[in-house]
Amino acid sequence: MKKVYGITGGIGSGKSVVSSIIKGLGYTVFSADEVYTNLLKTGDFSKQIYTLLGLQFNSEKGFNRKEVASVVFNDKNKLKVLNTFTHDKVMAELMRLNANEKGVIFNEVPLLFEGGYQNMYDGVIVVYRNLEDRINAVVNRDNISQEEVLKRIKNQFNYENNDISAHTIIVNDGVYENLVDNVKAVISEIEKSN
Repeated sequence: MKKVYGITGGIGSGKSVVSSIIKGLGYTVFSADEVYTNLLKTGDFSKQIYTLLGLQFNSEKGFNRKEVASVVFNDKNKLKVLNTFTHDKVMAELMRLNANEKGVIFNEVPLLFEGGYQNMYDGVIVVYRNLEDRINAVVNRDNISQEEVLKRIKNQFNYENNDISAHTIIVNDGVYENLVDNVKAVISEIEKSN
């Protein structure tokens, strides 16, 4: 029986690590970020984003993530416009990819709750990590300031203050071996329920 699960969590929570562990266990995992990156390789998609944000698109330079980020993280309305446009396109492509697969499939979707896409899945796995560790992880990974990270977190679903108990939660305490054990336990439960 085919089942599709969403994997989500705040920035720096370890979603991609969880996805790679699940992939390593032999499951199909599609990433919204990879789908987005592939869509950006089509000039039309990039151009549409620039037009939506009132920016000039230079096809020789291509898509500049930093330029787009600097516009949207300082303007909530533009962020909303960008998110609605890109998320709908990305989700449509993810659903197309899922349709071609069998068995248990996973989709890593960073902004799952923000887009209200949780009902598109048979279940949602939330990767949870405490806020301080998330901030430090992103500072180290992206080489940006704590202020920049906090600005991004403010624009995301609040995992600390919203009830996520209806979903499957994988706690990431920063110890890889513990994370692998937690993922295996969740996968085992999913397999039992299918």
